[in-house]
Amino acid sequence: MDYVMHWVFRSLGELSIVLMVYDIMCQFWVHFCDRFRDNNTLEIPPGLKIIRGIGQFHVHGHVAKCYPRYSLNFTRHVGIQDGEIIETLWNRTNGIARSSRGMGAAHRHELIDDHMNDSNWKKLTRTGTPRG
Repeated sequence: MDYVMHWVFRSLGELSIVLMVYDIMCQFWVHFCDRFRDNNTLEIPPGLKIIRGIGQFHVHGHVAKCYPRYSLNFTRHVGIQDGEIIETLWNRTNGIARSSRGMGAAHRHELIDDHMNDSNWKKLTRTGTPRG
């Protein structure tokens, strides 16, 4: 993640504020700046303000003190986001649970892959189609 963030920071151009949302931000951030400081190949642009958060799906599973510190509900300059797409698919994926229960690992894997590919295809082909 540090390497990925290094390249994200390099591509920001003139932006001076970045929002980092990570499922385990409370642990990830503990030594984040130290890891960048101690590694001569990683760089945080001078003056960059990093706003930290944990997505709504995950923040409720953390200890109580994480909610006010990292919930995007209380983070200034942050709107409501729907960025945790994989979790929103679980509801529809639960429909194949019974039929996959008796399958071997390889067959189950193929079924889940087919189900997710079908879901992705439906999203792709409905792009730009008005809802309602």
